[in-house]
Amino acid sequence: LIVLRAAKLAAISATADALLATGAPVEGGLHIALDDGSRADLTAMAATATASSAGAVTWPESYSRGWIAIENVRIPLATPADGLALAASVGSYYASIVQHRRDLKDAALAAADETALAAIDETAGWLA
Repeated sequence: LIVLRAAKLAAISATADALLATGAPVEGGLHIALDDGSRADLTAMAATATASSAGAVTWPESYSRGWIAIENVRIPLATPADGLALAASVGSYYASIVQHRRDLKDAALAAADETALAAIDETAGWLA
């Protein structure tokens, strides 16, 4: 059971890693990178958008020109609200993958036998 559980956990991680590597889909068939640095950049943009929405700073021209997708295409962010909407959408997509990965791993760790472990489908339920 130990070897099977390790294989199931590895399969769950591999599925999550593949989804994360593809990026978060956005309008127009584009994708936003989900690596640590890209998510940090998106968080910084969202913080600027929040401050700009509150009138504390101006919305920088560098952001209004657009967020650059994995496909090297700009996604226009004309307003701070556009930036916040992008950050929220991408953050929600990322969180759904991370939470589902945790749910599947918890189920695999709790599986009492080979049958219960085999019943866990690491390819299903990732994105609602």
